[in-house]
Amino acid sequence: MLKPRILPEDIEGLKFIEYRKSFIKELRRMKSACAEPGQTTNFMIMTEWNFPDLPAKDLPLIVIGDFKGNWEKYYKKTARKRSQKDFAFGNASFGKETSEGQEFILEIRHGRIKPKGERAFDKVILSKVGLFPVVIKRGGTDEENTDAEEGADAENIRNGAVASTITATVGNSAREKKEKAPQKEPSKNKEERIADIKAQTAELKKATESIKARFALIKNQVSDRVKTDNLTRKDLIAVRELHKAYMSYNDAFDSADPKLQEKFASAKKALDNQNKEFAKFALLVKAKKKTLAEQLADKFFEKNADREANKEEVEQMQKSLKAAIDYRQISMREGNEKQLNLKAIYISAQMKGPAFKSTYTDRVYEKLMQPK
Repeated sequence: MLKPRILPEDIEGLKFIEYRKSFIKELRRMKSACAEPGQTTNFMIMTEWNFPDLPAKDLPLIVIGDFKGNWEKYYKKTARKRSQKDFAFGNASFGKETSEGQEFILEIRHGRIKPKGERAFDKVILSKVGLFPVVIKRGGTDEENTDAEEGADAENIRNGAVASTITATVGNSAREKKEKAPQKEPSKNKEERIADIKAQTAELKKATESIKARFALIKNQVSDRVKTDNLTRKDLIAVRELHKAYMSYNDAFDSADPKLQEKFASAKKALDNQNKEFAKFALLVKAKKKTLAEQLADKFFEKNADREANKEEVEQMQKSLKAAIDYRQISMREGNEKQLNLKAIYISAQMKGPAFKSTYTDRVYEKLMQPK
């Protein structure tokens, strides 16, 4: 039995960086406990949680383990009553290994995981440990599942099943829901709806054309340098920026009116196919370009020992960079703040070498923040 080590009362004041370290340890425990194909454990997720150290960000909080007692009660009484409707419960397991990493399967029994929440879970947690999410929905609609489980007992919820004992309570739950339902906001008039559709159409059209142009630019400019082994760091950045733009396009498409999604379906499919080809190209770019760890280690030893870094020194630099990136919470920062934090890391690595301490970046960052 895999018992969750984190308790419901722990999560309110838990910082994201602490939570992520704790959850990664839980994943390792799960891998040992669910090593055989088909072995599962429970999961509960809230995808728009606000951690105290990053209060302006909506981030995923997931707990894994065999749910009994406190967590069972928390999900029933607290999580599923969240106004964001960002919660889900079900079974988690490890899937097959692929070129992108290993599948982390979330089989939803109740609630839902929004596309944006799934991408955030992948970006800030799973990708750090070589996993990627595969979300499977079971049962009826989100609303039907919510109604049905109002009358389920503890065992029903643990197993994610809708038992026969629910039947008598469904009608009462539906009537109570109808009686207590809040007043709906006034519907938009025809002119407002038309204006919304026009705005969404313009946004999707612009995004589609922008992504097409980016794909063409990468293919025409970067591909030649791949063949001649003449890649630069700017090429890597261009590849990453294209990936970010593609994810933003997906967000715009997911939030568009269903009729607009139908209209742009063929363009979306074409871009999805292009992105699959681009993913292979991105791996090739990454393989041919020196890693950041290699570049920084080489710069340090070229300056201090008139030589390039060896394999062990590069590996140590990679570990130190990863620790510093986690320490400065780079994945949670944006814009100029992110660039300054990265700069502090790179300067520290060049000055102190492969074994530089994450805490040294504090001193560098403070100097960067001083007025010139």
